[in-house]
Amino acid sequence: MSATARLSLPYIAPLQARKQYSYNEAMAVLDQLVQPAVLSRTTTAPPASPDEGDAYIVGDAATGVWAGKDGRLACWLNGGWSYRVPADGWLAYVTDTAELAVCQSGSWTSFATTGGTSLAKLGINATADLSNRLSVAASGTRLSHDGAGHRLAINKATSADTASVLFEDGFSGRGEIGLAGDDALHVKVSPDGSTWLDALTVAEATGLVTLPQGQLAFPASQNASADAHTLDDYEEGVWTPALNFGGAAVGMTYASTPVGRYTKIGRTVFVCGSFALSGKGSSTGAATIAGLPFTAANDGIAVAASVGFASGFSMVTGAVIATIAANASRLTVYQSGSGAASALTNSHFGNSTQMIFSATYDV
Repeated sequence: MSATARLSLPYIAPLQARKQYSYNEAMAVLDQLVQPAVLSRTTTAPPASPDEGDAYIVGDAATGVWAGKDGRLACWLNGGWSYRVPADGWLAYVTDTAELAVCQSGSWTSFATTGGTSLAKLGINATADLSNRLSVAASGTRLSHDGAGHRLAINKATSADTASVLFEDGFSGRGEIGLAGDDALHVKVSPDGSTWLDALTVAEATGLVTLPQGQLAFPASQNASADAHTLDDYEEGVWTPALNFGGAAVGMTYASTPVGRYTKIGRTVFVCGSFALSGKGSSTGAATIAGLPFTAANDGIAVAASVGFASGFSMVTGAVIATIAANASRLTVYQSGSGAASALTNSHFGNSTQMIFSATYDV
């Protein structure tokens, strides 16, 4: 072999005369190819007055003495142009565009720049492809500010497209936050990566929050807040009204099981209930309806209940009413007439008395 395999550097042959010629030629080639920097890779006509060492990547459809030398490295050395045919993977810095160019499949393309064209893909400890052009495998990713703040922007082409952050389990989607199919903000979840449920949307024009599934769950035990503007509880359920006389109900029977239901929103409880006696029993004393699902607030404020239907009473000449005292879990039953109210007792109830009532109170 008379030259090296990769760069065609001339060898000094055994017993060669004027060995300096081969040596100097090899040094000139190394000077041209090591840390190569070219003035341009688009120039197609050789400059009229090049300086010693000026280098170019010959542009496409070159003319003059560069004709037929497209894509080659051309360097002005010793009053003439020296050409080198690049191999795939060769890199050269291009001065006029401030870019690093790479030779691939016989042509030069931008590898990285300070602006304009960029990397086609980048994998950091991971494999990138043309769909996931940036791929990172790491225990964390930090994006910090360069100045006062930092904003991560995810842009989409049209309103019907998607700009979102996808959260995966085993590369299968489970959660998504972003603009998915329109310009409203969506919070979505999926059990399998293919079926998706909108959990929450925020309208882009009004900021209106919508729960597409129609449900908002609160914990079984209230997480109470001291903030008067915070909703910290919601609960629905049933309760069993229990008529008592003097706090007892000996021998009392009902035509059917007394029924009641309630809804608690924050600290406010809405209750309703009814009962129909089939026998009032033998207990005596003031009439109360026990069993409220929550004890009223201990703030000294009593509230009134509404009695919508009352029948089967004796010696009742006024309206049947009820109240809930502070720190109580029962209703006390009264009659109201002629500007006065008096408590009802067992003597006012019959064996077939019925009541339907409701109340709203705070806890």
